[in-house]
Amino acid sequence: MRFTGPGIVVGLTSNKGITKRSASDEAALRVRILKCRHVQDVYDRCIAEMGDRARELGPVDMSRNALRAFVRSRNKAHLTPPYVEALSPVLAGLIGDQSALVTIQRYAALGGRPMPSRQKTVASEVLGLTMGANFAGTLIGWSEKSRRPYLHAVPPDDLECEYASDDPLAPTIVKRRCMRRISDRDIECWDTWDLTDPENPTYRVYAEGADRTLETLGQRYEGPGYWWRYADGRPFIPLVVQGDPREPYLGLELADASLTVNAMWTHTKAGAFDAYYPSRHAIGLRLVGSTSNSNTGQTGTQTGPEIVHCWEHEDPERPGSLMQFGPGFDPEAMARFARAYETGLISALDLSIRIEGTGGEPAETEVRALREAAAWYYDGARGHDSLVLRRVTALCNRASEMTPGMTPFNLPEIAHNILYREEITEALASPGDESQLLVGQMTATLEVARAVGRGELDRAAGEAMVAKFMGISAEQASEMVGREMEHPDTGGADSKPDKGDGEE
Repeated sequence: MRFTGPGIVVGLTSNKGITKRSASDEAALRVRILKCRHVQDVYDRCIAEMGDRARELGPVDMSRNALRAFVRSRNKAHLTPPYVEALSPVLAGLIGDQSALVTIQRYAALGGRPMPSRQKTVASEVLGLTMGANFAGTLIGWSEKSRRPYLHAVPPDDLECEYASDDPLAPTIVKRRCMRRISDRDIECWDTWDLTDPENPTYRVYAEGADRTLETLGQRYEGPGYWWRYADGRPFIPLVVQGDPREPYLGLELADASLTVNAMWTHTKAGAFDAYYPSRHAIGLRLVGSTSNSNTGQTGTQTGPEIVHCWEHEDPERPGSLMQFGPGFDPEAMARFARAYETGLISALDLSIRIEGTGGEPAETEVRALREAAAWYYDGARGHDSLVLRRVTALCNRASEMTPGMTPFNLPEIAHNILYREEITEALASPGDESQLLVGQMTATLEVARAVGRGELDRAAGEAMVAKFMGISAEQASEMVGREMEHPDTGGADSKPDKGDGEE
């Protein structure tokens, strides 16, 4: 069975002339809305809703963003540093970690560490894109220059997936759009990982319809040359997909409403500025001192509070008159209509109307509802974040093995248990006895000592890390690191049993 992602085309038609959107166009639109780059889309919606008169409305109103509000109200999983069980401090340092010491010590009581800071930032962005556009990805790479891994969020409009195996949850082909410089030109390319045949995995770079792998990378990555593998030799794709690319139109009302609400407020604002005054008319009168424009044919004169307009009768036998009509636009009625539409949308999205309307503190029921809505995404985030950690560990191990002059890391490639927000609070509420904290501290010290012994970490830097983590003096840290290097405990973190593949 074969499914494709943004290549699917499903038409969306309207009697207002809105163009059809393919799945890739839908994903691109939602990314623009989430990143507040949708000014042209709102303008196009104004034209679709109001016709040519939209061209006279002035700047579009961008003060509302329903899709972004929806995502921000629910994307809370990484607001507090997630807890990661049995995370190696060496791996955390390689990924990039600036966690506070107090957080490290608190999490050590449970035998783990905070999620590395860089991963937390990328994971939050990917989860937000998944909430708003149904899927996104985390790219795992290795920098030859800095000799460390990097993580990068891949938005859905730069991502395509194909599912061609017996596992409907694991994509077998993943493509990422990027720009590469080829022959002194910046060309749009598609990096493509293909695991359709697990015995012959491939990684290729396509540009302008041709395979440009050799030209851009200098070598091929096929079969035995495909080095993104676990310790047991199984290949993996260094781009972890979260969400389902096969459902590109879920939440369609959010994207459309984000455009419609802004179009309505644009119309309301323009009317308030341009048509709030009464209209005045002269019958049988001629304005004295008026001038004309030969290009437009318009006639008139300057006006202001200091000017008195003089009129004369066109026909003295039939005296003329001046008349005034009320404003042709009722801003209050339009504002009520736009407000009712927006409030109905907010209610349909289960957002707090009280918070949105007053900006005040939410009621307890609203807090509980928002917390439950955010917690609904924890399981998906847990599977994604754990798989990213396992694959970045495998990438570090393979890269260190293949880099000349570099000592292999030999990090444990395990599936990490991860907790978020309320789950961490509940776990810390009953941390157990002090021995758990000691076990966590000693495990971390052992990992640092082994890294120093393998030459991956400077001895002074390792001792400083242990002193900070354990809250002891530099002399005590030096003694402890030396003891662990001479008599390593075989019951350390890398002897923990494999918890399973963790594949999505």
